[in-house]
Amino acid sequence: MYNVILINLAPDARSFVSLAQVERRGVGTEELVVLLRNFCEVDPVENTTADAEIRVQVRSESYLIRTEQGKLIFYDAHRRDLPAQIFTVDQAMAELDGTAATHRTQTILTARAGAESAQATPVSSERALPAPGKPRLVALTAMVVVLLAAIIYLTAPFGGDGRPEGFVRVDRAERAGLETKLRGVYLTGNEPGQHGIVVTGPGELKLFELDAVEAPRVVYAAYQLGRVGPKPCLATDQPGGVIEVTADGNLIYCDEAYLRVP
Repeated sequence: MYNVILINLAPDARSFVSLAQVERRGVGTEELVVLLRNFCEVDPVENTTADAEIRVQVRSESYLIRTEQGKLIFYDAHRRDLPAQIFTVDQAMAELDGTAATHRTQTILTARAGAESAQATPVSSERALPAPGKPRLVALTAMVVVLLAAIIYLTAPFGGDGRPEGFVRVDRAERAGLETKLRGVYLTGNEPGQHGIVVTGPGELKLFELDAVEAPRVVYAAYQLGRVGPKPCLATDQPGGVIEVTADGNLIYCDEAYLRVP
């Protein structure tokens, strides 16, 4: 059973009602599916200004749900610093009823069991140590060289210390103020394929890409706060390198402008 609150929506979630708040407790699965499907079918033009949402509480979890282009946009109400996830109604229900979490856990356990089984399987000396001079050994060596070169390139885009040329770290007093000011969510847009940055705390951020069906792909990254000339910037440990902070408080990364989400 679910506890549901409809914000700026009619009781059936088919239309918008300004300043309305409808609370419904003990909502069953079928009834919630109907509400979510109705919500996905609301007028897209009115939706841009209605500021409508559905809040769902289940177990110890709480979700804030909005809609756009026939999909449901999920926010974790307890962790608003996390990026939103875009679901169909079926995917949303799997997330709400715990099926998705169970599947993720099972996938992790299966992969872990497979890895442990592979480690426990004895390998013959002939397979482990192929004879020198065979084409297989030459190909394997070439593959290792290519992989090492790729790793070096990806982990050190600015050279040995991971900082761009001319980068100077700010002092502790200024750093604390800038880190607080920069904390938040930045997006290139809301469409699938658009990118986002979440500055979560001192020295930590997340990079993600919106997907039309699946949850956003997230990369956890570290950064150093400093300046290149007069401009504040974040020197990251990612191949894209430095994130520039603009005068209006937005970000530029990989030649894309990321606008701060209010």
